[in-house]
Formats: sequence, structure tokens, C-alpha cells
Amino acid sequence: MTVKVNAKVLGIKEPVEIKESNRNFQKTLLIQKQMLKVEAMPDDASDMDMLDAAIEANQAMTDYITDMLRLKTKEKHALGDLTTDETAKLIQAIIAGIQHQDITDIEDAQKKESADNEELSETEKK
Repeated sequence: MTVKVNAKVLGIKEPVEIKESNRNFQKTLLIQKQMLKVEAMPDDASDMDMLDAAIEANQAMTDYITDMLRLKTKEKHALGDLTTDETAKLIQAIIAGIQHQDITDIEDAQKKESADNEELSETEKK
């Protein structure tokens, strides 16, 4: 089976089909782990450590998208020109497809988490 991902932001007119293989599922788990590493950085981590983790995660995300969507050179350049928000939405769509999740459920959970974090006082955030 395959999942279809809309990649119009990269200039790809038709949805891209991604095979639902163990290999692609493993790649999806690994990219999620990489992204969590940045989120899980302790507040007292050095700026250098934070930057290194962010750079590694950004490279891993672009490599993941490039691999999963089998991007050509022109599409790779388009990926490099996306905003971080556009890139995040694209990677969410790929992950949701591979893991059979509803993208609206994911977005709703993220909005709730963001709202919950805003309700925390400054002391609770620290």
C-alpha cells in the first residue's frame, strides 16, 4: 500500500505516493526521535548545544523529506526555499500518512499544548 502526500509547495502538481514499508516507517520513527531531541534539550543547555541540535534536526528533516518524496534537484531547491512553518507542515503530512494519523487531530493537539503552555506562569515555565 501507499500513502499520498500533497507536495504542491515544492512545485509537485500530483500527490506523491510513499510506500508503506517497514523501512519508511523506521525512517519516520527516527526523524521523530531527532525532532524530540531538540524539544527535550534542557533549559540550561549551552547555546552551542542548542544550535548544534537544531542544525542536526533541520538537516535530518530536509534529508527525510528529500528521501521520502524522492525529490529531484529543482524540488530540493524549492524545499530549501520553504519557510520553517511550511517545512513543518510538509513533514507532519508525511508522518501522519505513514503512521495513519489524522493531520487535524495532530494540529488540534498541538494547539491545545500551545494554549496549555501559555497558561503557565513564568515561574512554572522555568
